[in-house]
Amino acid sequence: MELIFRASEESFLHIGTMIGFFILLFEYFNHITSGKFSKTIAKHRKLQPLFGALMGAIPGCGGTIALVPLYMKGSLSYGTILSSLIASLGDAAFVLMSSDIKLFLYITILLVITGVVTGYLVDVFKIGEKLHLDINKGYNRLSRRKKIVLPKSALRKSALSKSVLRRKKETFKTAEQVAHEHGNISKLAYVLTHSIGYKLYIAVLLIGFIFMTIAHSSIELPFGDTIHEMEEIIAVCGIGLSIIYTVFFNKFFKDESVHDAKNKKISLREMLVHSTGQISFVISWIFIAYILYDILIFTLGGDAFLVNLVLASGIISVIIGAALGLIPGCGIQILLMSLYLKGNVPLGALVANAISQDGDALFPLLAMNKKAALWSMVLTTIPALILGIVVYYIF
Repeated sequence: MELIFRASEESFLHIGTMIGFFILLFEYFNHITSGKFSKTIAKHRKLQPLFGALMGAIPGCGGTIALVPLYMKGSLSYGTILSSLIASLGDAAFVLMSSDIKLFLYITILLVITGVVTGYLVDVFKIGEKLHLDINKGYNRLSRRKKIVLPKSALRKSALSKSVLRRKKETFKTAEQVAHEHGNISKLAYVLTHSIGYKLYIAVLLIGFIFMTIAHSSIELPFGDTIHEMEEIIAVCGIGLSIIYTVFFNKFFKDESVHDAKNKKISLREMLVHSTGQISFVISWIFIAYILYDILIFTLGGDAFLVNLVLASGIISVIIGAALGLIPGCGIQILLMSLYLKGNVPLGALVANAISQDGDALFPLLAMNKKAALWSMVLTTIPALILGIVVYYIF
């Protein structure tokens, strides 16, 4: 049970609530601007790797996590995601900031430069396109082939009439009609996705986000102990709701159409329903990944096994540092950072690990696009080994 509780806290509170908050935030901005928010970012493609690296440089994994939904929408290039993953120090940034602020600045600058260079190289040589990882490429080619230009007045009139018509249709649909359109007649699935279900889930998600923010802030509150005690309850409830919502969302939207995706720009409810489905799926996957990871580490001998690996001497420590960066999450990097501060690990190994590790941001990417996540693990390891070896021999 302790394993489940710990995995629930990590996946829902520490990672899931942050992922959910940013997905809802970006989806809401996209909704109120009718998609213009994503389009604006997509237009400045030449600046995207730089933008991604600067977002990744924000301490913690929040900056990179915020970019994943935009990448999945096709608004960002694959090189941008790579630049952000490389530039991110994850939660280990807080450890280094509190111990050696000067070294933190040096490593952050190094990671940002490495991220920008790698991101631009990936985009210039069209590696994302060749590996079929640039999500918006096919759509752009198709849209360039046939483009019909209509007068602005006609476009406004057409868009207005379609919007009004869709809103009227949504108003008079019964639960059975909506369910039948999606290939299912389950009223329970409708209630759990379009009625009270998504509202309850978002409420628990936001409560968890507030609890996590308060509990891990430096602010001393008289009810701080109570918040820590309630974290476990909120985490377990959140994971339970995530799994339930994921099952029924997939059941309800098994025949999702282009019309459903367009409705997200028109209907606030549809936007929230689809966003909740995406968030619950990612958190459920992260929860399973955490359990499997904990079981694997326990089978191998616990954290002592990893410590013994890291303490290897010579250039091998750089290779091991880069290899340990392939493990999702920030736990391994925090461990390596602590060992470095104690003088047990060379700087080259720390740099290699900092570049190759993708932190908690790898979890949502794995859940949404496994191919992109796996290639990011490969591509970030290459500059990690190169710079790690260079730093090892220089320092």
